[in-house]
Amino acid sequence: MAYVRKVRTASGAVAVQVVRKHRGQRTILAHVGSAHTDAQLGILLEQARRIAAQDQGVLDIEVPARTQSIDGIADWRTGTLPLSPGVPKGAAPPGVPRRRIRVFYDVLGAVYDWLGFDIVADAVFRDLVIARIVEPTSKVDAARVLADLGADTVSYRTIQRHLAKVNTANYREQIAAKCFTHATDRGGLSLLLYDVTTLYFEAENEDDLRKVGYSKERRIDLKSWSACWSTVADSP
Repeated sequence: MAYVRKVRTASGAVAVQVVRKHRGQRTILAHVGSAHTDAQLGILLEQARRIAAQDQGVLDIEVPARTQSIDGIADWRTGTLPLSPGVPKGAAPPGVPRRRIRVFYDVLGAVYDWLGFDIVADAVFRDLVIARIVEPTSKVDAARVLADLGADTVSYRTIQRHLAKVNTANYREQIAAKCFTHATDRGGLSLLLYDVTTLYFEAENEDDLRKVGYSKERRIDLKSWSACWSTVADSP
């Protein structure tokens, strides 16, 4: 899936690119341009969004895009991140006491256990799930996220060893069973069953629906698609 990327250049401008990331490899599909003002940035971002949406369906839900500012883009040359609105330059952003952050970790852990996922009995895997919810990042960086949450951290080698057990110890099957149990405990479980087939009409006189030669038998004609849905009362 293509997305719009904004990055600082050596001159301080903001380069706008359309990129695609697949299996950790980033490919630049288009370099739209470099912006030096907020107005230029807005124009380039709009062009980049159109390019990114060419090969993928987009629902028009009429939500205006958030206005972007040059000052809101991280500057790697100074090693600083943009400040939140209302924070004066030179003032450090307010911190969150570690005790309160630890409460966040404890709440997520309690939900994990309440759902029954503790059936796998793997504290390292549990912490990795919590870290992934808080900040989707790499396995190497998960230790940093857990440390920020006030949790105990382990080495990368330990993380790799525990993740190897995900397949050998059938974590997926056990957690999927708990997910199904949780879903069924909340009431009726609805399923959508559907089928798609091709139709073959034999008609001397064609109309808009019946076309001669529609079949699965390697005909050159286009296929006619038919789909059917049914309700819980078996009504089509």
